[in-house]
Amino acid sequence: MANENTNEGLRHAFDSWSNALNDGNLDSFYGVFDNDAEVLDEDFPWRMTKEEFIDHISFHAGSGDREPLWEHFKWIPRDIITKVWDNTGHVSGFSTFRGKPKDAGFRQRFMGFTTSWYFRDGKWWLVSWHQSPLLGRITGASPT
Repeated sequence: MANENTNEGLRHAFDSWSNALNDGNLDSFYGVFDNDAEVLDEDFPWRMTKEEFIDHISFHAGSGDREPLWEHFKWIPRDIITKVWDNTGHVSGFSTFRGKPKDAGFRQRFMGFTTSWYFRDGKWWLVSWHQSPLLGRITGASPT
């Protein structure tokens, strides 16, 4: 199933990628991103390159001499739909981001997301990740 150009292979790649994030294995998480990938994240108002996104996560999770701003966090995808056309894949769904910042209470955000992938050299590569909060459906879910 792994590394196959099928719906199941893409789902396996997606699950491995999201598990790497939640396990704190950021090298594996970033390793799936194509070098030309674009990210539209729910808490940053502009499109980011792979390098900018790594810097963005490093700001939150800490790296080098930076102290982490979060004690822990988790990104939980739900209602996932996986589609494959030739060497192009699409995974979409809803997700919950939840975590505990060091300076305050618990945070929880509900989002919709889409990811775009391509299959090359026996591997799925992530080229786009877009997630946005579901503010029109849920209000007051994250304390201010």
